[in-house]
Formats: sequence, structure tokens, C-alpha cells
Amino acid sequence: MLRSTLDALSAHIAVLDEAGTIIAVNQAWRAFAHASGYADENHGVGMNYLAVCERAASLSQEAARTAEALREIMAGARSEFRMEYPCRSPQGPRWFQLRVTRPDQAPTRRIVIAHEDITEVKRTQQELARLSGRLMHLQDEERRAIARELHDTTAQNLLAITLNASRLHGQVRDVEESARRILEETFELAEQSLQEVRTLSYLLHPPLLDDVGLTAALSWLARGFSARSGIQVDVAIEGSGEPLSRPIATALYRVAQEALSNVHRHSGSKRARLALYRTDGSIQLDIVDDGTGLKAPVRATGEDAQLIGVGISGMRLRLEQLGGRLEIRSSPLGTWVGASVPAQSRSANEHSPGELPKMPPDEP
Repeated sequence: MLRSTLDALSAHIAVLDEAGTIIAVNQAWRAFAHASGYADENHGVGMNYLAVCERAASLSQEAARTAEALREIMAGARSEFRMEYPCRSPQGPRWFQLRVTRPDQAPTRRIVIAHEDITEVKRTQQELARLSGRLMHLQDEERRAIARELHDTTAQNLLAITLNASRLHGQVRDVEESARRILEETFELAEQSLQEVRTLSYLLHPPLLDDVGLTAALSWLARGFSARSGIQVDVAIEGSGEPLSRPIATALYRVAQEALSNVHRHSGSKRARLALYRTDGSIQLDIVDDGTGLKAPVRATGEDAQLIGVGISGMRLRLEQLGGRLEIRSSPLGTWVGASVPAQSRSANEHSPGELPKMPPDEP
């Protein structure tokens, strides 16, 4: 019954004894071994799986990790290990998930090795990342278009209204006090609306980002954020060298925008620091505060959970599209958000839809 159950599973399964020797394999394991040209008629039964991983450890990081995990499981230091790894197969590059477990209820010590093909899952993840990157790109373009329209049309019309109201206020003298107050209120509302439209236009997409560059846009963002929130932002920007590409500049600007917003919403800090500098061919952006720390998304509830989760995932996705990464370290003493992007990176939109991560020289 046990053997029939194992043979019915699609994962490639091998059962090891307490020394790491394969004592049984299922049909999926045998079929994969046969398709891969494995000549042993026993399909690996009798071979020491741990020894194979140890021999390959110097050539493969995945094999080294598997060997270390197996030794710990055999020694009772852990009961489970899971890892994703690439593999070459007759059907081309594939991705597998390796899971090593030790059943507690077994009368004798046994270890179960399961390799499950997750290539389609990986392809779906790649396609989702590509589509998400495309969606963010279109969102940025839409923001840029709306900001330009607000600045060139709506703001100009409001400016004309304020000028006309100012001229009218200077020309009418012999009018009732109520009419004068209405005119003054109209003038004030027009000026307030003009300022709000200009601020919204700049927040959607500051023209400095395209005209002058990221350095000026970040300085403007920090000043505006300090004025609106009352949080002092210290800016430290080292020599930026050659101009950054639009995707990199936009991604880092959006990360700074979201990180400062989180400082205001969640940290309770009255001070923050924004730093931009180059290091080892990468562009590094740091946002630091000395607040109460960022609540973990899994522990936040209601609106906070949505704001934190979506904001952080959005920042991380933007950077991953460019080959970068997002790191967050948070404690009751404050939060550090670090964004790193290669100075010369390729957008995820340039990858083919079904492209998988590159294969290493040797698989485990």
C-alpha cells in the first residue's frame, strides 16, 4: 500500500535509511532517472545520497546546503529542510523544490527526499512580475501625463482666475462690504486651489526628475515633506556622477516617497535622514528614522496592514524589476530602509515572458 501510494505521487521521492543510503524510490523518480539517461537499473537504490551531495558541495551551493541539512536531520537537530533549485532535464531547464523530512511516527529512522517540479510555477511568477512591472511603468507614464496636464492647463487657468480676481479687487471700490468679502474669499480660494494643484502635480511626477535629475527631485521631496508633516528630514547626497536612467531615477524616487510616507504614518519619529550615494557599481538610497519601528505586516491589522503590505511590496517589486533589492531593518529604536539598484540595469519588461532565471554551472 505504501509503495503504491508513493508511485501515485508526481513528486520524485526517495526514502533514505539512517545513514543516508537510498532504500526505495517511487515511479516518478525512476521515470526521471530513465529520461535523464541514468544507467543504473536500480535507479539509485543502494547509493548514499549524502555522499553524492558532499562530493558535489564544492561545485554547487545547493548541494552544499542539502548536505548540511541532511547531516542536521540525521543528527536530530532539525526535522525538515526545503529549497528551490534549477536543474537541467531532457525537456530543457527546469526548476524543482526539494523537501527533506524525517517522519516522527516511523518505527525506524527514515528520511524522505521529495523533488517536485515547480517550473510552471516559476514561469507564472516570472510572467506576473513582468506584468506587474509593465503595470507600474504605465502607472508612472499616466502620472506623468496627469501631472503635465495639471501644470500646463488647470494650474494656468487657476492662475488666470487669481489675477483677474486681484485686478477686480483693485478696481471696485464703492461696493458693499459683503460683496468685497465675497471677492476676497474668491481670491483666497483661487490661490489656495492653485497651490494645491501645483503640489499635487509635483507629487504625481516632479518635473525636476526629468529636467534636472534625481538629486534635485529628492531634495525637493524632502523639503516639501518636512513642510507638510513637521518631520525634519536631513538630506545627504554624494556626487551622483553620470545621470541615471529614467527607470532607475523613477524607482528610487518612488521608494523615497513611500518610505517617508511610512515614517509619517507609522514611526512617530520627528526626524528622518535620506542619503543617496554610489557603492560598487550600485546606487544606494537609505531612509532612516528613530521612531517606534515599523509594525510587521503579519501583525498589523485593518488599514495599517494594507498600507504597510502594499507599500513595501510595491517598493520591492519596483527594485526587483531593475535587478535591485530592498532591505528593511526595524526595531523599537527606529527603522532603516535601504534600496540598492545596479547603476546599469535592465528593466524586467525587456525579458521574454517565459524566461527563467539563469542556470548555474552545475546542478546538485
